[in-house]
Amino acid sequence: MSGIPGSAIKAVFFDIDGTLISFRNHIMPESTRRALHALREKGIRVYVATGRSKMMMPFMDRYFSFDAYLTLNGQYCYGETGVIRKETIDAREIVRLKELISERPFPCLFVEEDGMFLNYADESVEELCRLIDHPVPPVAPLDRVRENDTLQFVPFLKDGEEGFLKAALKNVEMTRSVPYCFDVLPAGGGKDVGMEAVLRRAGIAPEETMAFGDGFNDMGMLSYAGIGVAMGNAHDPVKETADFVTKSVDEDGVIHALRHFGVLE
Repeated sequence: MSGIPGSAIKAVFFDIDGTLISFRNHIMPESTRRALHALREKGIRVYVATGRSKMMMPFMDRYFSFDAYLTLNGQYCYGETGVIRKETIDAREIVRLKELISERPFPCLFVEEDGMFLNYADESVEELCRLIDHPVPPVAPLDRVRENDTLQFVPFLKDGEEGFLKAALKNVEMTRSVPYCFDVLPAGGGKDVGMEAVLRRAGIAPEETMAFGDGFNDMGMLSYAGIGVAMGNAHDPVKETADFVTKSVDEDGVIHALRHFGVLE
């Protein structure tokens, strides 16, 4: 367990799905909402760190106005002052990806700064959208893809089916948080890299932070933070990475951990 006192915490980072928002009912527990406002009242910065895109963020405003949003697993970070970090995938990798899809078709979501679209949708796409309570993105042909503007892409391949992509694409990172698909981002990226950029802008040290998550894409973030907290509903490897395992999102896990470490009373 981390030896960092709760009184030293100046910033807290939260994953969304399975952490702030329940997979069961797609809402934020009232205890979590109260915790976010209590953190703000104490002068602690509150950030979102998610695999979701900027276009999937507006619904969060009905719960809380965060200090900054680390989207696409930290590859596109922005706040009130504008864009803090933006990294696109190597254009050569996107060209190769399009070739692979033409040879062996599979659904893929392409995410750019100003939009996102699928080459086509299937049952896996529909299952993911039901899981995160989001409409199926629009469909467009592959020639719509702008090689220099892709921030992240999401192949809809189940665990164990992605070997041919890993063999063909070298300058990328791959991380999975749900069984239906996985996120592909620029090499060297991740939520921890987004955290570093945001904290540098704010003048806060990593050891003065706390992070909450439940998915494999949260592991780097939990390791980078001064205190890493895995939700009770997290995958076992995520729990092993964390300093502390709290209760699930549906059992008021966020406020439980904040009180455990003395960040909140």
